Amino acid sequence: MQVEFMPDARRVERPRYVWIAIALELFTALGAIPVGVMFLADPTGQLVQVPRGWIEATVFGSYLVPGIYLLFVNGFAMLALAALSVRRHPIAPWLTGTLGAGLVIWILVEILVLPETMLLTWLFLATGLALGVLALAWLRHTGQLRLW
Repeated sequence: MQVEFMPDARRVERPRYVWIAIALELFTALGAIPVGVMFLADPTGQLVQVPRGWIEATVFGSYLVPGIYLLFVNGFAMLALAALSVRRHPIAPWLTGTLGAGLVIWILVEILVLPETMLLTWLFLATGLALGVLALAWLRHTGQLRLW
């Protein structure tokens, strides 16, 4: 396995399939930001119409910490990543994989701690997995990562 973290070029090549990643990043950000804001405004979850009992039995106790994560990681960081991907920044393929993995972990924790899931849970799990696969393909395409 060969890893080249920052290539010499100021901009990385952006294959067409990266536009799918950009769309997924924007979809995630635009879904996470309003929910994160609502969780911060009302950590009981009533603004989002999520039962308070779902979170009370967890280590979080309220939706405050999930709201912070949603707003800053799944929201603002994904939005910034989409901009970096459009600009072909050398760190964009790596962040695509990192935030995709973070989204998968976020959803897996949600599945483990909450008593029920929603359609969006599975949609965002698929989004995180897709971002991971796209990141690996992009890193391989640019020569920054050689696994096969």
